[in-house]
Amino acid sequence: MIEVKQPKRIPFIGMLQGMLTVFKHGLQKPVTVQYPEEKENLPDRFKYRIFLSMDDCVGCTLCEQVCPNLTISMQTVERDNPRNKRKIYPDVNFGTCTVCRNCEEICPTDAIYLTHVFETARTRNSFTYNPEELEKHEEEVKR
Repeated sequence: MIEVKQPKRIPFIGMLQGMLTVFKHGLQKPVTVQYPEEKENLPDRFKYRIFLSMDDCVGCTLCEQVCPNLTISMQTVERDNPRNKRKIYPDVNFGTCTVCRNCEEICPTDAIYLTHVFETARTRNSFTYNPEELEKHEEEVKR
């Protein structure tokens, strides 16, 4: 058998390398912000809250069909809209929404769209927004 000699290690080198790494990271600007007092700048392409224009919705159910995890379901709403003769509109559960934006892309009339709003007004028990609530701004939605 051939013996391979291991080089002798100096015990404090590894410890000094670890301390140097910690020191380098300690000089960097912190990533965490004190939310909600401080707000981080969101990228322009960030989208979260789904809005609905009930006047533009034709009730085609494409948004419900394209939703990958059944977040959107159609709901009957008695409203005078000549474009939507079936009187059905999307109902969104934000608890299961993955913000895939498929509903926004498939909508033929651009009635459903996503915005930069991500601070929702719901309590933990109810993440579902009915069509009337989807049409309102977050401040107007019942809490």
